[in-house]
Amino acid sequence: MNKKHQEHIVCIKASAVEHRAYGFVDYELNLADLMLGQRAMLENDEDFRQVLPISIFTHNGKVWAYERTSKGGESRLHNKIAVAVGGHWDMDDIITKGGIIDLEESLQKAMERELLEEVKLSSAVVKSTRLKKMICADDTEVDRVHMAMIYMHELDGEGIESAEDQLKTVGFVSPQELLDGDYNIEVWARIVCEILVSDQV
Repeated sequence: MNKKHQEHIVCIKASAVEHRAYGFVDYELNLADLMLGQRAMLENDEDFRQVLPISIFTHNGKVWAYERTSKGGESRLHNKIAVAVGGHWDMDDIITKGGIIDLEESLQKAMERELLEEVKLSSAVVKSTRLKKMICADDTEVDRVHMAMIYMHELDGEGIESAEDQLKTVGFVSPQELLDGDYNIEVWARIVCEILVSDQV
């Protein structure tokens, strides 16, 4: 078993978000619910939700999209169009103060580490916001063991590209076009685009 599957990552019990609907959940992440589990075990255990801090990049009403190629590790997502950048919240990302986990700083560290690994930015981030709702979908096997905390980053230009060869840049596309066009978009991309479209109405 490789190191990636032996590592411990942050999760919560799935029962904490049983009130989810339409791929969302109104849930405030809290220290009482946080747990650590071995990644290899959690990938196939629907009693838990792995917590992923993810980032979305926008510019002039469009969202940055990319395709997950067959070089990626998660075969269940190959050839899908995605808009979320991010990944697992590793044990190494946890920051403690006085023996207590600092939730905001730990999430920020996890989010920033994933960005360094996955994208190269040459445009500046003008504004970053974290959405109150979390993605908590049940559509696929992958969805049912993950949930996502969404960070929205508005850029001052289109200077962003993938830093990993398993991510193939599509570019900035209007959310409505991604929903209506001939794109093989993954569930989370559809949910994010629906959020962006509803915010623009």
